[in-house]
Amino acid sequence: MKRQYLFTAVLPLLLGASQAIKVSLPDPNLLSGNVSLTLKHGIWKPWQEKPIYQDMDLDLTCDRGRCDRTVWGYAPKFNREVDHQGTVVVQQRGRAWELQVQLQVQSHPWQPETATATYNIEILPIGEELVGSYSGSFKGRTLEGSVKGVIAPRWPSPVAGHQPLQPQEHPRLIFRKSQLPNLQAKAKTPAGQAILARLQQTLEAPVDYQGYVPTGGYHAAGYCLLWLLQGDRSAAEKAGQLVETSMSRPGARLLEQSPIVAGVALSYDLCYSTWNRERRQKVSKWLFEQANRLLKGDSPKNGWNSNAWSNWNARARGAAGLAALALVGDPQFPQAQRLSQLAERNIERYLTTAMGNTGFGTEGDHYTTEVFTLTLFPFLQAYRNTTGLDLVTGSGAEWLLPLYLMRLVPQGGDLPIPAYGRHRYYAGGSLFAMGLGTLPAQFFPPVMSFFERYLGLTGDRSFGIASPYQAAYVLAAYRQVPSADPVAVFDRVLVDEVKGFYLFRDHWQDSNDFVASIYLKQQPLGGSWSFPDVGSFRIWGLGGHWANAGPSVGEQRENLVVLPQTRPWEAGQDIAFSYRPDGSGIVSLRTDDIFGTDKEGIGLVRSFAVDYSGASGAPGLFAVADQFFGSTEAGEFREKVWVMHTEGKVSVKGQNFTIRAANGATMVGTFIAPTPVKLSWQKTDKGSKILATGGSEFFVVMSVQRGEAPAVRVIGSGLAATVKVGKQEIRFDGDRLVLSKF
Repeated sequence: MKRQYLFTAVLPLLLGASQAIKVSLPDPNLLSGNVSLTLKHGIWKPWQEKPIYQDMDLDLTCDRGRCDRTVWGYAPKFNREVDHQGTVVVQQRGRAWELQVQLQVQSHPWQPETATATYNIEILPIGEELVGSYSGSFKGRTLEGSVKGVIAPRWPSPVAGHQPLQPQEHPRLIFRKSQLPNLQAKAKTPAGQAILARLQQTLEAPVDYQGYVPTGGYHAAGYCLLWLLQGDRSAAEKAGQLVETSMSRPGARLLEQSPIVAGVALSYDLCYSTWNRERRQKVSKWLFEQANRLLKGDSPKNGWNSNAWSNWNARARGAAGLAALALVGDPQFPQAQRLSQLAERNIERYLTTAMGNTGFGTEGDHYTTEVFTLTLFPFLQAYRNTTGLDLVTGSGAEWLLPLYLMRLVPQGGDLPIPAYGRHRYYAGGSLFAMGLGTLPAQFFPPVMSFFERYLGLTGDRSFGIASPYQAAYVLAAYRQVPSADPVAVFDRVLVDEVKGFYLFRDHWQDSNDFVASIYLKQQPLGGSWSFPDVGSFRIWGLGGHWANAGPSVGEQRENLVVLPQTRPWEAGQDIAFSYRPDGSGIVSLRTDDIFGTDKEGIGLVRSFAVDYSGASGAPGLFAVADQFFGSTEAGEFREKVWVMHTEGKVSVKGQNFTIRAANGATMVGTFIAPTPVKLSWQKTDKGSKILATGGSEFFVVMSVQRGEAPAVRVIGSGLAATVKVGKQEIRFDGDRLVLSKF
């Protein structure tokens, strides 16, 4: 999420009315950056012959008290499909800032008519807060109320040395026209030749016009790249035919239409110089119409989801922005600039709601990474090239590749991760292929070191290219740099403080690396699909997938304690966290409460400990403690099942379970609580799941090793026990696990 100063106070302050607060003249530097104001009841619309008032958000950009004249409004409860554009004049009045705003309010995306809302706003900086009041009018009604404000550092940030677009300059979306000679030379290098060889392989794949991801436009972009690099006019003609076919075969919904539009936009940009005027006009007219359509949205009856954090929104608005940026500066489409700004605002909202501060996505790994490879990375790169503004730096998107680099464990030719969310997979090498061009400079060396080792000349030589359009992105971004150790840049522990994702890794070497993680679901967002489980964990190491994602069927309840008779917890908040340089760590969470039919509630504290120190005698030692609060024995709360999915072969005996991986490594788990425990396991499509019942608290210690597992000695009972494994001691201290050697 973009970095913000924190302004949380909402004060019903009429400026000048309070003598208790000492306020000096405002420092112009305080009004610098992205200024966002919320006007309480700043807009209204009729409902059953009565006015319904709703809040209006205003966004403007300022630099030391001088603000851009353009202001944007957004009132999601009024209509979340529409951004309202207007003008603002900002002046300093005594100790306050006065803003005069005229906003053209559009009630519906499919109705172009607007009505003018006027606001006179006074805001006062108090400490690091903006508070104030406003008065105004809209459609004959007087508006007035309080104002609260936030200021963030300027975002998107200017790109140093950016050169404005020249008239009718193409290409511009993936790379600029001025870069073409260097790319033509790069195409003749060993890396360039390998990239082109991979491009040819992907062009031989069948074209899909009707799937979830239609590929006609993406194939066309690959042929257009060949034209630019090799001067092959037959390739440009193939691209033109693919584009015309794609335009004539629309996707069933906006979800499927978006990749079509994105691919056609890329092809139009790359093949612009060789297509004749008739084809260019036909394609550009279609792109303009599609950009408008994708920005307006659709009916939920057609699957459309306009929530800011939905992959539907990002997929459609990324494609719309790409189409608009391909047309900016064309005198036939003067509105293309505004369409690109509308797309930008939607993408900004996606980046600041769907993604955490280190890139973890609310909708899970598949939906997050798919939308980035299909339309978001293309839009972000095109936006940087055409406007000279960087939307990646300062948002969670800058951490997306490091996040996945830290999570993946190479196995043979694959780069799997312990996935969260629907479908249990991610975009793989394509994510890195598409993201290199917008990756911040400080992250490039370790990511490129990985890329070269597994995907580049010293790897499988695929360069992550799974679709023809991706070859252009890799060719533009690829460069050899001195190798860099990821530990030196990313450390071994990664935390997404917004979403509540914690990752612990021991090193970057091979398929034996340990990677453990837990998801707290700290920022639940309704209105779209999200991972259902609070406190679900993953453990991989020594080549085994010990605690793993379950089958991608329905809503799996995986690697947590399930209360079968009631709904899951909605969210968890961290209550304790510590870690060590070797990648070991401990995190504890407290869930929200579930309330039953008798209005009694139950909550859970879960603590998860990871130990890579070797003090236990095993290279990986893990512990989980679960303590319930509230009506633990009431009605629907009485039954509790501890669940863990795994890919290995499972056996159970007494208080223990053993998982054996195909390479002979084992995980041995010991239940300290409950005593006795009833252990069983069931086959699943992805392996097995271990089930434990027998009490209202759980305490499990698990070691992963080759050879004999270290002995587990238990002193005491239940959550009050001390567990000795080798030289390591583990105990639960009320709200967290404690390791003696930590």
